[in-house]
Amino acid sequence: RIAPAGGAFYLYADVGHLTHDSLQWCRDLLDATGLALNTGKDFDAAHGGRFIRISFAVSADETAQAIELLGRWLRTRKRA
Repeated sequence: RIAPAGGAFYLYADVGHLTHDSLQWCRDLLDATGLALNTGKDFDAAHGGRFIRISFAVSADETAQAIELLGRWLRTRKRA
């Protein structure tokens, strides 16, 4: 579940089916892969624990590498 980007260089994604603590989820991702995403808590204090913000303000190659890292990490994770 991803909100339309609407021409922006980021996506706001609902990861509530994976976690209800997006801050810890982002920390775990960073520790395991070196990939940094932003928690939704910075944009919605009430419901942001279900969301992450993904920026695409990098090159196409860096975006592809990040998608691969994220996909590999997600395949190893348990659902919340």
